[in-house]
Amino acid sequence: MSFRLDASGLLDGLSMFESKADAAFRAYADTSALKLQNSARKNARWTDRTGHARQRLTGDALVVSNGYKLRLAHGVDYGIWLELAHEKRFAIIMETIELLGPSEIIPGFEHLLERLH
Repeated sequence: MSFRLDASGLLDGLSMFESKADAAFRAYADTSALKLQNSARKNARWTDRTGHARQRLTGDALVVSNGYKLRLAHGVDYGIWLELAHEKRFAIIMETIELLGPSEIIPGFEHLLERLH
């Protein structure tokens, strides 16, 4: 008795699933980076003089070797002083990450994984 298995359909299906999952991960990473950016801009405690520091707080998602990395950063050269000077009264980056990471971003990612399962 001989048995023949054509796995080409299975391989195509796995490849398509991987592409869809990667697209979902990318979209979630982009959305999460935007959520970090918007929260930081909204909740920054400094008084705007020109508005540049607030406008140039940016969140983005980067592709790395093992997935995605979210980044939230100042786009002005004096952003470091907003984060570190004056006993960190105006720091917003770590506060935003610590607030949204465990409460919204990680649970949302876990929900995404459950839906893909």
